[in-house]
Amino acid sequence: MSPNSWFSQPMFLPGGNPDTFNEPTLPYPGQLGNRFEIINPPRQASDATDASEEGRAKGYQLVGTDSTMAVAPYDGATAWWANQAAYRVTTTVTTLGRGRVAGVFKMAVTAGNFCCIGIKGPHNVKFVDAPVSAPDATGKLVIPSATNSKADCLAAGSAATYPIMGRSIGALQGGTAVALVDLDIPDVY
Repeated sequence: MSPNSWFSQPMFLPGGNPDTFNEPTLPYPGQLGNRFEIINPPRQASDATDASEEGRAKGYQLVGTDSTMAVAPYDGATAWWANQAAYRVTTTVTTLGRGRVAGVFKMAVTAGNFCCIGIKGPHNVKFVDAPVSAPDATGKLVIPSATNSKADCLAAGSAATYPIMGRSIGALQGGTAVALVDLDIPDVY
């Protein structure tokens, strides 16, 4: 079943937070696949810096996870479509191919459960150990990598050979391979 209106429908999530939604069943199965937007935190003016999440809109999509993923989902893990018609995602890049990026996971999700993946706005993304170019605040292109659950960052002026996930808006965080990215996952209907 596909929703008639794709973005910003009223959504009911137990607990109310799409970043922590991890449920074995959906309270309203008709919401599966819906895309929605929140402002984090609500009703607060943005501080006008790209690297801040405060007051900025963030887009999410409610999806199911594949029960046979090679890597368990975690915060910032790249999600690829395992079955787009069924709104099922995976961390395994080879399931349907590197170009079938769906978004990024927001937490450690139990395989087979339902969750919300980040698709628009500022979200943390996990990068490969040696990205082509280190993410920074200059807006470098972020693409899905050939490594399960991870993204890559291209050098300025490079052409993307896979769908662009977004642009970097922050450097790698404290010795980790995680950086803040302004996601803009292509809408595929």
